[in-house]
Amino acid sequence: MMTRKKKTIVHLILICVVIAFSKTKVFSQSKNTTIKVGLYSYEPYYYRDKNNNITGYYHDFLEILCKDANINYEYVNVNVENALEKLKNKEIDIILGANNIPERSKGIYYSENHIGSDNQCVYIRDKSINYGDLNYLKGKKLASVKGGINSSWLSESLKSKNINLKLIGAKNLDDCIKMFKNGEVDAISIPAGNNSLKNYNNIFKYSSGIVYIIGNEDSKDIINKFDTIINKKYKSQYHNKLLNVYNKYFRKEIIVNNLIILFLIFLLIMIITYKIIYPYSKKIIIKKRIRKNKENNKFLLYYQPIVNPKNNKIAGFESLLRLKDKHNKILPPSSFIKKIEESDMLSEMTLWILERVINDYKIISNYDCCKDEEFYVSINLSLKELENEYFVDKVVQMAKDNNIKNGSIYLEILENICIEDLNKIKSSIEILKGEGFKIVIDDFGIEYSNLNILEIVAFDTIKVDKYFTDNILKSRISNEVINFLTNVAAITNKDLIIEGVEEKYQVDAIKKLPHNNLLIQGYFYSKPLPIEELKNFIIKVV
Repeated sequence: MMTRKKKTIVHLILICVVIAFSKTKVFSQSKNTTIKVGLYSYEPYYYRDKNNNITGYYHDFLEILCKDANINYEYVNVNVENALEKLKNKEIDIILGANNIPERSKGIYYSENHIGSDNQCVYIRDKSINYGDLNYLKGKKLASVKGGINSSWLSESLKSKNINLKLIGAKNLDDCIKMFKNGEVDAISIPAGNNSLKNYNNIFKYSSGIVYIIGNEDSKDIINKFDTIINKKYKSQYHNKLLNVYNKYFRKEIIVNNLIILFLIFLLIMIITYKIIYPYSKKIIIKKRIRKNKENNKFLLYYQPIVNPKNNKIAGFESLLRLKDKHNKILPPSSFIKKIEESDMLSEMTLWILERVINDYKIISNYDCCKDEEFYVSINLSLKELENEYFVDKVVQMAKDNNIKNGSIYLEILENICIEDLNKIKSSIEILKGEGFKIVIDDFGIEYSNLNILEIVAFDTIKVDKYFTDNILKSRISNEVINFLTNVAAITNKDLIIEGVEEKYQVDAIKKLPHNNLLIQGYFYSKPLPIEELKNFIIKVV
């Protein structure tokens, strides 16, 4: 049997044999391989930034591929003229940006994928020459990088048009640019995207063809590895890092357009969010909160007595919505009604109020202040609710289900009714009156100025705005308006409610008005009270 030492020696020999006869080079399989890359000055493909760091399209392209391939690289300075020789001599492993020319491809391996097009711009100093006027170049000197094919390709192409150029060679592109700026040549061809001569006259653009990554016998596996990466990761135009790098240097307008599009999309999202999503979400949150408050009995109904001053009896009550906050503080409608309206919960809340009022009516009817007396309870409605057929149908159904007594529930219309609204609500009012509801027109005299409303719509009660009550006996106009409305109510056989009464002199003045169905609502008799406190309510004797 072989000893352990002999086995180890045999294994080492076998490894050496495999390495020696393998066509795949050792460095191409090693994970932390360092390759040598030919570097030449050719902005915007290779150049140094203001901090003297190497940058450019080929540099960024190489960074992505080497990172994906887990390969390190180092640059070796070359000129276009000697780059191929250095590659063939294996002084460097790869070059980026070579045209595929059959006569010089012996011993050179090209990538399957091209990495761009060598697009060129021809500049001259004379700004009077129009773009495309190539006859200007006849007999002119054009700066040319030695070993480069761009100027040679252009020169050969122009010969077919009988335009002969004199190519003046330079070591690299930077020297060509210096020659042009110094006036040593008449024209120059530089890569598109190079902004060194943007103040000069660009008279022609052309392409010498597509370019590749090239390598030699030892580095062909690196080329293959790069091709594999490109084919697997970067063939799609989406999420394509290599395409984004190309756009960065040669198609900046796409980046600008994409940024504009992204900004517009962002702006659209913000507008949609602000105008639609946020209000919708807010509405949902408020709805949940309102419904939760209903379920937890946070909404309450307070009742303000309405008194007939001539017989000192209760005629009815106005139901007023209140909300108990988390500190058990009672909040008025001004602190929450707007949210109910904005969340489209007004109809739902009104139906809830109506249901509570129907139940509370039975309780109040057993109180001493109302026992064996005819009285009503009013609730407030909006025009939108009267225009809503579904809402009206629900109210009618509740009336039938609860067999409400005729005239026991009054519906107060809050908003100003314009003539154009009348046809919309007239039929709803007729339907509701047919089910035993009475209709009150609120704040008459301020919100309503058209007396035709009283004839067109079958209102049962007129409610005079508090403005006139506050100025009774103080303002001649207020007195005249109240007297006039009293006469109108008497003539049309409608009840008249004067609200906002707080002082005794106001009660005394109202009692003198010539109308038997004249009622008073206000703090003089009582502030709005919870139903429990109505049980002990006693009308103040005047």
